[in-house]
Amino acid sequence: MTANDERFIEIERDSSTERVIVDEVMQRARCIAGRATTCWKAHREGHPEVPLVIKDSWQYSERDEEGELLQEATRKGVVNVARYYYHETVTVYGTDDEIRGNIRGGLDVTRAANYMRERTSPSNTNTAGTSRDGRYSSRKRSSSKTGAPLPPSKRPAVGALPNRVHRRVILQDYGKPIYKATFRSALLAALEGCIEGHESLHKADFLHRDISINNLMVNEDDDNPSWPSFLIDLDLAIKEQREGVSGAKGKTGTRAFMAIGALLGEQHSFMQTI
Repeated sequence: MTANDERFIEIERDSSTERVIVDEVMQRARCIAGRATTCWKAHREGHPEVPLVIKDSWQYSERDEEGELLQEATRKGVVNVARYYYHETVTVYGTDDEIRGNIRGGLDVTRAANYMRERTSPSNTNTAGTSRDGRYSSRKRSSSKTGAPLPPSKRPAVGALPNRVHRRVILQDYGKPIYKATFRSALLAALEGCIEGHESLHKADFLHRDISINNLMVNEDDDNPSWPSFLIDLDLAIKEQREGVSGAKGKTGTRAFMAIGALLGEQHSFMQTI
């Protein structure tokens, strides 16, 4: 919404309506299929001195809500982690904004003429001969094998398409990525603070699971009441004592910063994340 040349959203918090003024776009993750995370710097109307961050993203419906995790972490007094202010599932004309029901309007892809059903993979047949000592020989493929079935496609067959829900979280801490710290000493101090935040989450029974350079923040502004350094993005976090996996597709984490064990399918642990 817009009024007096200001963009804003209205939220219901503590039994009253608040207006949050949008200052600027901080980040927009452009993608065709994914979370499409967008963050705005903002402030509560009448309080420009206290920065807020609005984060919109499309999350798998099976995952725990980041807003609920942040709310509980803040209530438990976790330090050096972005503090909770508000969260909601975005609605459009009174309906939850999600892929299946709202974006696709209930479209059933299984009725499409080119729908790819699940199929069993054919047995793997080597086209090159194998010597007795286990090494592959360089014999030319025989004509009898040219009619062999093609290997299965690397693209998996489409089953039930995952659903994503448009969720919004508002945070009370604003900063910049740790690698943008002005001095090396500030970077090291911020790194120490983020490690303390990770430990604090662990002691409160949370596991972040997505530590990367873009999720470690530093605040070098003396007028900014945010943590001097802190962690963000708990959208892949879990409670350590949860009963089972969420069922969401894909590996959890930012691949370039994931431990080898996590990449190999081992269960995430505190030490792997750190």
